[in-house]
Amino acid sequence: MQFGYLTHVTGDDPARAFRDTVELAVRAEQLGFDSFWVAQHRDGHLDGLLPSPLVLLAAVAERTRLIRLGTAVVALPLEDPRRLAEDAAVLDALCGGRLELGIGAGADADASRRFGRRYDDRHSDTLARLDILLELLPGDLAERVWWATGTSSSIDAAAARGVGIVSGQPPGTGGVVPDLARYWTYARGVPRVALSRPLAAGRTPEQLADDLSADRALSWAGEVIVQAQPSTAPAEVHREVLERVARRIRPSLAPVTPTTETLRSPRPAPRPVAQIGPAEAARTIR
Repeated sequence: MQFGYLTHVTGDDPARAFRDTVELAVRAEQLGFDSFWVAQHRDGHLDGLLPSPLVLLAAVAERTRLIRLGTAVVALPLEDPRRLAEDAAVLDALCGGRLELGIGAGADADASRRFGRRYDDRHSDTLARLDILLELLPGDLAERVWWATGTSSSIDAAAARGVGIVSGQPPGTGGVVPDLARYWTYARGVPRVALSRPLAAGRTPEQLADDLSADRALSWAGEVIVQAQPSTAPAEVHREVLERVARRIRPSLAPVTPTTETLRSPRPAPRPVAQIGPAEAARTIR
C-alpha cells in the first residue's frame, strides 16, 4: 500500500505558506512517502491560498528527487485544457516524469461565476475538457491523470477512459465499494484507485491505523492519501502528522489487495458512459 500526503496550503501569509509547503514535501520524501499532493483553491475558498498548483509543484520538484507530485485537484471546468496540458507537460519534464495530474469538477460556485461558467454544468464541463486534455497530454502523462469524484457516473466515465480515481467518499458510504468494484472490473488498462482520508484530530496513531484497516474501500485501493485535520492546521501540525504516519501508522498496516474471492464476487452492471464528440466538446469549451 502506497502512502501520499495532501495539504490545502493554508495560512496567513501566502509566501510563507508556499515555502512551508515545499519544506513539507522535502520531509515527506525523507520519510518515505510515495506522493505529495496540493489542493487548488481560489480567492481564499476554504481558507486555501493556492490557485496555481503546478507552479508550486515546480518549486517542489527542484528540491526532491523521487516522490511523486500530485494536484488534488485542478478544477477542470475553469481551465483551458490545451493550456493545462502544456503547463503539465513542462512540469512533468522538470520533475522527471513524477507528475500525477489530479482533476475534478470543483466545489466553488463563486469561482465558477467569476470565470463565467455555470456551476450546475461543472460535471458535463469536466467530461468535455477531460476528453480534450487526454488527447493533448504527451507520452505516458495521460496515464497519470486522476479524477477526484464520488459520483457513480463519473467513476464509470473514468473507467472507460483509463483514468485513475481519487475517492474521498467516507468509508461508510453505501455506494463507494460497489462503485470501486465496478471500476476495477471495467477500467481500461490498469485500475488505479487512491483513497483520500483525513486523519481525525485527537485520535492516537493506533486508533487511526485501526480506522484505516477497517475501511471497506481499502482493498480496492493502491494508495492512501492522508491529510491533517483541520485542513487549516499550521505547518508544525503537518510535520507532526507526517512523522506519525511514517513511523507509527504505516508500519502497522498489512498489505491489502482485492482477494481472489472478492474479485469473483458479483458486480453491478456497468452504467452507460457519456461520450462527447469533438464538435460538442468544442462548443462546450467556447
